Amino acid sequence: MTEITDLATLRAAIWENGQRPHGTSQAAAAEKILDQATQLGTEAEINALFHLINAYEFSADRPKALVPFARALRLWDQDPSRFDHSSTRSLFWDFKWMTTGMLSLPQVPLTAIENWLAEMDHRYRLAGHTERAVRMCEFYVADHLGDTGRAQRAFDRWLAADRGELADCHACETARQGDFYADTGGDEKALQHWEPVLAGRLTCAEEPHRALSHSLLPLARLGRLDDARANHLRGYPMVKGSESLMPSVARHIEFCALTGNEARGLELLADTPGYFDTGREPEPRMHYLAVTALLTNRLIVLGRGDLQVTGPAGRSWTAAELAPHARTEALALAARFDERNGTTAVSERVRARLDAEPLLNRLPLGLRAVLPTALPPVPDSPTPDSPAPDQDPAGDSQDAEAEVAAMPAGVREAIDRYDVACETQDLTGMRSGMADAIDRAGDAAAPEWLLAAHLQLAEVLAADDDLAGAVHHGLEAAAWADLVDRPTAVVARARLGGYLMSGGRLAEAAPVLEQALADLDPTPEVHGDGMLVQVRWWLGDCAMTRHDPAEAAKHWLAAAQVAQHWPDQTDHAVLANLAAEALGRAGESMSAELAYERAADLWAEVGDAMRQIRATRAWAWTVRDRDVAEASRIMTGATRVCEAALADATDPDELAELRVELPETLEQHARVIADEDEETSRFGGLYEGALHEAAELATRAESLLRDSDDIARWCRSALLAAELAVENGEAVRGLELVAEVEARIQADDELSGFGGHAGWIRDQITA
Repeated sequence: MTEITDLATLRAAIWENGQRPHGTSQAAAAEKILDQATQLGTEAEINALFHLINAYEFSADRPKALVPFARALRLWDQDPSRFDHSSTRSLFWDFKWMTTGMLSLPQVPLTAIENWLAEMDHRYRLAGHTERAVRMCEFYVADHLGDTGRAQRAFDRWLAADRGELADCHACETARQGDFYADTGGDEKALQHWEPVLAGRLTCAEEPHRALSHSLLPLARLGRLDDARANHLRGYPMVKGSESLMPSVARHIEFCALTGNEARGLELLADTPGYFDTGREPEPRMHYLAVTALLTNRLIVLGRGDLQVTGPAGRSWTAAELAPHARTEALALAARFDERNGTTAVSERVRARLDAEPLLNRLPLGLRAVLPTALPPVPDSPTPDSPAPDQDPAGDSQDAEAEVAAMPAGVREAIDRYDVACETQDLTGMRSGMADAIDRAGDAAAPEWLLAAHLQLAEVLAADDDLAGAVHHGLEAAAWADLVDRPTAVVARARLGGYLMSGGRLAEAAPVLEQALADLDPTPEVHGDGMLVQVRWWLGDCAMTRHDPAEAAKHWLAAAQVAQHWPDQTDHAVLANLAAEALGRAGESMSAELAYERAADLWAEVGDAMRQIRATRAWAWTVRDRDVAEASRIMTGATRVCEAALADATDPDELAELRVELPETLEQHARVIADEDEETSRFGGLYEGALHEAAELATRAESLLRDSDDIARWCRSALLAAELAVENGEAVRGLELVAEVEARIQADDELSGFGGHAGWIRDQITA
């Protein structure tokens, strides 16, 4: 941590700590910052206090925020003039969290909470703020107490009041308002209200994370099972391990317990053992204990009370042992709140959660569905009951034929129709035949047959562009595969992940593919390295969509390492290119340089000049910040590749594309040399002769585009050539090009966007 000696180093320390992940470690560092800041005077103390409050707010230490806030309020009362605009806003903004935050501390008297709420109302009125935030806080208090009349009145006034600058962010408000509708039986209304948050149009640091978790049971109750599954798969990675989002994690566990996904619930329980810590905030811990009891009681009902489960530290737990312990602890905490509140509302809510009945027997998630100890061992090699993944699981084996022969006549007839349709690739007939066979067989058929049938139907549906249907049957296949063996389950999940990817549902695909990767065996006898490369490739795509280029690069580099041994190096080249781009975005410039260089070499080996040119240009830009001369040399190489390809090309389409790439490469080369740099003036030249070289490159690019049909593209190139000509002492040439561009602009309104740049260059010449 930066040593704090004045306000400048204090701000640096606060900024540095703010870059850390939210949690107790960040809060502990903020406490140390405050200790040092206090020695520097009131202004420093105020800044450090609000930094500490913020750190507490996003950690398990949230209740501690009351102390620094009260301290800041005393300083305000002593001398408001010491608070600048930012700290004044922070004081009133944090009032909301301090008022409602005390609700989660059963040791704080209700009278104190009501007094703080009244104090907030009074201070907001004096300061001229709207009552929206006050009414929101009053709603939280009334809702917690179970005072439905007061809660409804406060809720209505909350919605009616002007937002003002101190209202919660729109995403948070929308999400919490939807919770009230769901809590009062309005599932459909809640989902309509949540829609802009769930769709990602309203977001913040903790939304849509929380709204996704709150939507799970309403969606399941309404029968919108695909949406419920999607929101679980998409939402849980957002909240996993978060200290401040512990209640959202609890809702995902609750969802698993009530939809026949007890095995998944146990995985989530194992992800968060620290949530059992008695030092946690009481209210979130109470709800976490309640859903733990709900989940473990479901295991007891299923006859698996002897299963080892994750519980409080210090001993091992079975489900039968943890269920009563968690129930007792949850109700004890609820009783503390009720004693403080003088109502039974909290205990009633906890009991309702503890005693909730399953909403459905089974909702396939595409994830592991079998309870841990029921998983069979992974075989050393494929067996007749466990076909190798590159074979059709239905197969033509004698066992499979015998199994079909033993099925009811209606099932055999449907399979015969499927087989006849296969001979002519009649997708409609194939769909109909296999779907009928599955329906007529029912769940009583052998898991091996059901797995193969659902996989085959999913493939047919995907080929027929019915991705939603393919996903549905892929989910069923993954669920049945867990009852067959782990290698086959990997195949089912990999295919399901592919259907989800094809449908653009990457957030749902990621957890499915992660489980497939964890169980995947790349040896030829089991899954093969092709599946390993494909799964990692898709996981890299998933990581990029959630803006995690470092994770994407990890997957793509690992896949490239496998693909480098394949006879056809095309996939290796693509993966190297993808990894280079991800490394660059992740700030790993040196690694990105090496990856782009490797990609360019691989495209040359494959014989794809176009991709070689583009990879080489990207390599040059990556090198530029380190060594402009080296970047220029690399760009020269790209030009030579382009010229050689033009000389050899005979295909008209390829020729047309290369004729665009050559001026693009020349223009990018000019920009690599002459673009603005922090340590030089614009086009100041970064090595001897650089400016002249850049001007020549731009001039050549402009001349190649002069007769192009893409007038806008020519205008861009001509203006660059004009600017460089002026900087190179050729003002007359620059003016000529500007005049030509301006003439084109006058003749075509769609080119008016270039007018500002042209005028700027003219002003530079005449200045």
